[in-house]
Amino acid sequence: MRRCKKGILLLEVMVAIVVITGGLLFVMRVYSTAKEALYRSRDLFKYSLLLEEKMYDFEERCKIEDGREHDHFPDLREYQWETVAEPLAPEGQVLCDLCSLKLDVFYKSGSSSAGQSDKYYLFTYIPRKK
Repeated sequence: MRRCKKGILLLEVMVAIVVITGGLLFVMRVYSTAKEALYRSRDLFKYSLLLEEKMYDFEERCKIEDGREHDHFPDLREYQWETVAEPLAPEGQVLCDLCSLKLDVFYKSGSSSAGQSDKYYLFTYIPRKK
């Protein structure tokens, strides 16, 4: 009769370590992707609130002058806004009382040499001043 040796071979231990390591790497990749998505979602939400706040300002004014405007948000100095308002018709012609408005919101960190890292915009039409 043959005697059966009980125990674990070194090869079995190495295979188990490889499988566990692969599983841990997969879990860490999923975690880091979810974390990046969470940060991106938070930034998009903040930008959308800033865009909405600025659009309410324009709606309160009811009309906007043609040209460019830019400034900081009062409470958030690192966030800036810029608008470009252009008439819908070529100069000298009046088609309607509206102008196209492009509203940009961007983040400008003081330590960044490039100036702006993220930029989001909204494009709409608004009554213009004559």
